[in-house]
Amino acid sequence: MKTYKLYLLLILSLSLLILLSCGDSDSAGSNESNARSSDTPQADIAGNQQPEKTETQEDLYTDDLPAFDYKGAKFTMLTFNDYPVTHADLVIDEQTGDIVEDSIYLSNRIVQDRFGLEFEQLESKRESMPVMLKKAVNSGDYSYDFVLINDRDAMDLAMQGRYFYTMNELPHVNLDKLYWDQRLKKDMTIGNVLYFTYGANMLSAYDLVNVLVFNKKMTEELGLENMYELVRNGKWTIDKMHEMAAEATVDINGDGKMTDADQYGVLIQPGWHYPPFWVSERIPLVAKDENDLPYFNVPGNEKLFAIFNKVYDYAQTGIELVAPPGTLLESFPAFEEGRGLIMNATMFTLQYLRVMEIDYGVLPYPSLYEKSPGEPYSSRLALGIPLVVPVTADPERASVVLEALACEYQRRVIPSYYDIAVQIKATRDEDSVEMIKMMMDNRFVDLGDTIWYSSVRVNYEGIFKSGKNTFQSVTDRIAPKVESLLEKAIEAFQNAGG
Repeated sequence: MKTYKLYLLLILSLSLLILLSCGDSDSAGSNESNARSSDTPQADIAGNQQPEKTETQEDLYTDDLPAFDYKGAKFTMLTFNDYPVTHADLVIDEQTGDIVEDSIYLSNRIVQDRFGLEFEQLESKRESMPVMLKKAVNSGDYSYDFVLINDRDAMDLAMQGRYFYTMNELPHVNLDKLYWDQRLKKDMTIGNVLYFTYGANMLSAYDLVNVLVFNKKMTEELGLENMYELVRNGKWTIDKMHEMAAEATVDINGDGKMTDADQYGVLIQPGWHYPPFWVSERIPLVAKDENDLPYFNVPGNEKLFAIFNKVYDYAQTGIELVAPPGTLLESFPAFEEGRGLIMNATMFTLQYLRVMEIDYGVLPYPSLYEKSPGEPYSSRLALGIPLVVPVTADPERASVVLEALACEYQRRVIPSYYDIAVQIKATRDEDSVEMIKMMMDNRFVDLGDTIWYSSVRVNYEGIFKSGKNTFQSVTDRIAPKVESLLEKAIEAFQNAGG
């Protein structure tokens, strides 16, 4: 969308971004690359406000990469084209006027020119990524330098053999830098071995953060409490959310039946809506012990079962309308038409709501119990899609590019992405900005919800709307299989050494 406002945002973003530096370049974009960060505090990929820069911290604001010249060599990235809920294009061929795409284009161009590379993107289906990676490695084929892959597929490959390098084997990756997500880095280790993690150039770490959106007009018409203030005061609870949702649920045509033509308190897609209730409480299905080893955290977990049972009970009350398939990609029709108070969304799908006439706000998922005033609410990061480096690739060259791109994305793409995400009806909703910053600062990953989704979470997500509360019996049934799976994962990571 080529509008004056978008270009103004781009200019403002790029003006701010010269405060950071990712290394020197004598090619296109070199002036921006050479700029040193000022003393102004900066934010990392998670949105953390960093302390004011001192001489001892200056190295955190540059990539510190030595000079390399690969003399026009091709650098091939494999990605997918069939999962339109995250940014999966790694190479943008030309500027389009879209702020995020243009920022990616510029970041790529700077890194290519700096190191004498030609970026190439190959595409296939998301489910084909592990197959293609495995085939290339087994045949000793240097086909790909990077592969964008589901975290659970990466875990499966890590448990099968040596198909991609651990992060510690990539010589020019410095995971202490601000453009590597420090929180998720800790979440993704097993036995202190880090096979894959997330840098600023892996936008799924933003795209797949779960949020709630609410209809501001309906809130005012119903005389409901200010939801932003409930969050600030620690009173945004599961009970409060559903109490409001019940007031908003109306049989519009008066036929005594609730259909998709009526008004609902909550509009949901179950797989995206129910897991955030426990993940946002930082109660994972799979946790880690004092030795950084995973274990099944559901059996005997009273607080987790309290969340299961409470959310299940509300799911039976008729205040929820389940979305038609695919509507997470666009505004839910009922929400767009003003017939829904609250809807589940992600940071990526907020872009589909920006054209709506309905004025809306962004909120975190509620807590089970009240919090202290000012205590932050966490957010769920759903499926992650990291970049991995096949063991048939050159680890030096791949790590150089990975590090440089992570730094450039932190400078250019993340601020552009953020500016777009918080534009609501073409204006900046400062309350929603505050909520988004809080959620980005407090993201949480449940390994049982992500890399072990197919063995753990999938067994729970359908229970909420099933009409049968089988959380305990399901837990008893799957526990032996889950525990065996985790033992195999621990062994695989220990063998990897890292």
